Amino acid sequence: MRITYTGSFWELFNPFGLLAGVVSVSMLVMHGAVYLQNRSEGAIYVRAQKTVKLSAIVLVMAFVLAGIWIATGIEGYKIVSMPSPNSVMTPLAKVVHKAPGAWLNNYTLYPWTIFAPILAIAGAILAWLLSAANRPATAFIFSSLSVAAVILTAGLAMFPFIMPSVTAPNASLTAWDAVSSRHTLSIMFWAVLIFLPLIAVYTSWVYRVLRGKITVQTIKDNEHTSY
Repeated sequence: MRITYTGSFWELFNPFGLLAGVVSVSMLVMHGAVYLQNRSEGAIYVRAQKTVKLSAIVLVMAFVLAGIWIATGIEGYKIVSMPSPNSVMTPLAKVVHKAPGAWLNNYTLYPWTIFAPILAIAGAILAWLLSAANRPATAFIFSSLSVAAVILTAGLAMFPFIMPSVTAPNASLTAWDAVSSRHTLSIMFWAVLIFLPLIAVYTSWVYRVLRGKITVQTIKDNEHTSY
């Protein structure tokens, strides 16, 4: 197999791609603004609060529009036939068809998955309302849930596709094609058991050091260590 890109550089800036960019940027701006609001006070607190409201509104509107666009105007991929997942998989050993609205098939097959897009919207709205009510710490929790749900919504819609191919749909990369060998997975399992607790401890320590609000007085009291 050879890596091939069909299209030009400017085709990357297609309308739906730009809309997806708006969803991503507004999502991250909302999350960052909530965190900044929780860590600041005064003028910065107020500006962060306004940013949370604006970015949350943009996120909800763009996210809903993207969902409608996918359901009505974009062809999705679906696997018609493939070898058993327990066999040796190759990207070309399957038949893939394109169909309108196919990216929403998983939500029909597994109704519980609808909670992901619902949580994405509800989390953003609650983050905005809690931010406006001067409860940024609680707003940060719902902002986090919204970010996770937006990403999960895309993942659930595409599964098992990881990299759909426009040039040759049958060559699309799926989770079954990309899975590592049993030996590699065994090594990674033990690596995770060893290093994940270390990462969790280090991250907890960083958040403990950075806890509390950053004020002008804090900077003055720690002028040699704050930056």
